[in-house]
Amino acid sequence: MNQSGDVTALMRWFRSLSLRVWLGVGMAAALLPLAIVAVIGYVTFHNQISRPFRDVVNAQHRILVPLERIHNELWDISAAVNDFAEEGNEAYRRAFEATEREVAVQLKELTAAVEDHDRFQPILTGVQQQWSQLLETASQIKAGNPADADPALHRFEDVIAETARRLGDISETVRIDTEASHAAALNALARLEMIAAIGGTLAVLFAAAGIYIIDRALINSTDKLVDGALRIAAGDRDRDIDVQVPPELASVADAFNVMTKQIIQQEHALAKAARTDSLTGLLNRREFDRLLAEREQEADEKTKVFALLMLDVDHFKDFNDEYGHIAGDEALRQIAETIQSVARQDDILFRYGGEEFAMLLPDIGPGSAFSAADRVRKAIDEQGVRLPTGEWHRMTVSVGVSVYGANESDPQVLSLADQALYKAKSSGRNTVKVSWSG
Repeated sequence: MNQSGDVTALMRWFRSLSLRVWLGVGMAAALLPLAIVAVIGYVTFHNQISRPFRDVVNAQHRILVPLERIHNELWDISAAVNDFAEEGNEAYRRAFEATEREVAVQLKELTAAVEDHDRFQPILTGVQQQWSQLLETASQIKAGNPADADPALHRFEDVIAETARRLGDISETVRIDTEASHAAALNALARLEMIAAIGGTLAVLFAAAGIYIIDRALINSTDKLVDGALRIAAGDRDRDIDVQVPPELASVADAFNVMTKQIIQQEHALAKAARTDSLTGLLNRREFDRLLAEREQEADEKTKVFALLMLDVDHFKDFNDEYGHIAGDEALRQIAETIQSVARQDDILFRYGGEEFAMLLPDIGPGSAFSAADRVRKAIDEQGVRLPTGEWHRMTVSVGVSVYGANESDPQVLSLADQALYKAKSSGRNTVKVSWSG
């Protein structure tokens, strides 16, 4: 029960969302995948490509530059030691000492460069040991005595070669790291391509969802409004315009529906006003002509009969002259009410014009029609009318009756009723006369 209530409340909340919200949701649904792909792409590029590449380049620069300089200095040291051993010139010793200091500086820079890279530490330790051994071997070489220096030179050259090899190991490790970084960058690019493909697919799907949301919230509802307006303009007013979202268009649809109901009510009121007599509320002469023709056609097709009663208020002109038109109008209203009070449910009453009334009585023969007419006459005679002053006044009517059968036609039945009414007025009024043919 609670779940059902929650779902209903949620649906009500969705329908209450404004048009701006629906448009915003639709646009967000279309743009969200692109934003997600952009964020993921930036993070991936920054963390797996840009920053590693920058770190590798910086590390390579800090490691390779001292390596290259140490390599160069090793050859200078080798040349200085050999020249010193052959010639004994102190200038070569000083050159050796200067190069030694430069190599020490470069080794210090190299040590600082690889302190964050543990895999370089064993190699660098070996290089430093070889360098110490190189210095020790170089100190054993005698100046200007090639014969005694030959074994020491061989040891020195071996140490130089080993030191260069150890330095080469560092270069090889840097190369391997570079290739690994390059491979990682390629993998990251591949992932970016996959993310871009997935993001593109999601963007299409979410764009379709966004289009659906906008279509549901705006286009579909607008189409319903337009279709409903066209239906109303074409006269089809039986169905309401059903628009629930967004609230703005739902309000327009509700306004259309209210307006349509008001138009229908006004049309009914106008149609009723066109069919009824404004004074008595009875049907008017126009409806009398139409319904008389219908009854005549129905009687011909189904071999039925009906009676027509024509009633005329006796001495009504004298009544108007004596009591005024306001009293006369009130008298006609009260007479109409009296006729309605004694008429059958299927009988149809009309104000024919002036002080004349008419009644159509379906499925009734001459005898029953006479009885019905006389019942109306007696009721009016007994009821009379109440004047605006409160005074009671006796009123009477003369009634002419004709019965429509298979041998009569519309003009004849009306003419016969008029003839009967004339006879009733000529014979002293307040009476009923019947005429028929056949």
